[in-house]
Amino acid sequence: MILIALEGGNMNPPERIDNLVHKERHEASDTIHQLLGHVRARGIDWVPVSHGFEQGKHVLSYIPGIVPHDTPRWLYGGRVLKESAEKLRAWHDATLDFRPMNEKWLLSNDEAREVICHNDFAPYNWVFTERKRFTGLIDFDTCSPGSRLWDIAYTAYRIVPLMPYGDRRAYTEVSPFSQSRMTNRLKAFLRAYSRGEESLTYSVAEVIDKTQKRLLAIAEWSEREGSRTGKRELCEHANMYRLHADWLKGIG
Repeated sequence: MILIALEGGNMNPPERIDNLVHKERHEASDTIHQLLGHVRARGIDWVPVSHGFEQGKHVLSYIPGIVPHDTPRWLYGGRVLKESAEKLRAWHDATLDFRPMNEKWLLSNDEAREVICHNDFAPYNWVFTERKRFTGLIDFDTCSPGSRLWDIAYTAYRIVPLMPYGDRRAYTEVSPFSQSRMTNRLKAFLRAYSRGEESLTYSVAEVIDKTQKRLLAIAEWSEREGSRTGKRELCEHANMYRLHADWLKGIG
């Protein structure tokens, strides 16, 4: 038996044992188990197989590949931008009719229930092949019902990336693109997501507005968790999210 501690999973660090991933069971684990089975039955074969529970652990299949926890240059290529939008759309569509037996979630929001949001659909939860093709999605602990736009906003924040550019010392994380390039990339992302369907065609202004709300919500959560756990880095993250939200307000 080979045991490997995997990167990521700040809320619930995973361990890999041979070709299975073990995560601590929590109050939403039964719902996540059902959710993964549901979307796989709808053709989403790029999420893990949920094997159920063993000795207090949620057991999932391991998806081999590259998970970019930094920001390699290739991550901001046009192909990844398009693929991520298409995958997010496919995930949302597969969850439309999901109704678990005993519905429990770790997170909630004030959004209308349209789909099941991944809530962290971002590069550090995507798996890529050696040829930099999107091949898998991981970390479902914080999934919960919400609007499509709620998920779109955070993904755009991370992959456009819809954040300040320039002084890293002032903003901690910055975009490599100018504001005009970000706008063009966001439009391309939204086109790929909508696939020409008018009802799913969101405007730049809508996404920017929702991204501000998302960042403020994440900041509030980070502050609470930072105070509860004593993790100073969470409070630092909260400050960054607020700075980014303020910056977005200036371009909205």
